[in-house]
Amino acid sequence: MLWVSLPLLLAAYTSFSWFLYQNTENWVAWALAVTFAVVQALLLTAWSRGLRRFFRNWLQSSLGYFSLVLIGAMSIAVILVWYHVFEYILVVIAAEILARLDLQQAKLGRWQSLGVLTAISVIGLSIGWTAETTLPAPANRLLQVWPLGR
Repeated sequence: MLWVSLPLLLAAYTSFSWFLYQNTENWVAWALAVTFAVVQALLLTAWSRGLRRFFRNWLQSSLGYFSLVLIGAMSIAVILVWYHVFEYILVVIAAEILARLDLQQAKLGRWQSLGVLTAISVIGLSIGWTAETTLPAPANRLLQVWPLGR
């Protein structure tokens, strides 16, 4: 099923890149997007055991549970305020988890999966950025061709 999940991951990062290009011109946002892609791939592959161990140890105390509830409440507030951004991030996270599961089923190791996920993510961001900078408003052109966009 890699032929489904990896193109889906590529499409998710490409659409996130289009959204990012249309809503910001700051290079910091692009650096954060690339950092997000690499850190998410690291969390799903190479750092997954350490992350599980950290949460297991952290949640053994009352302070850990309180912190989790507080961070969860703040996250929900941010999600509700920035829903238009969060929906893209949620799609990217879901596509990357699906791709990670398919890579695991294909018996790829953690480091190989990290390389594949990072490469697909960065390629998707690059495709979206390149399409927006070189083509004259590709999203607008698609809406003009699509019958419902008229």
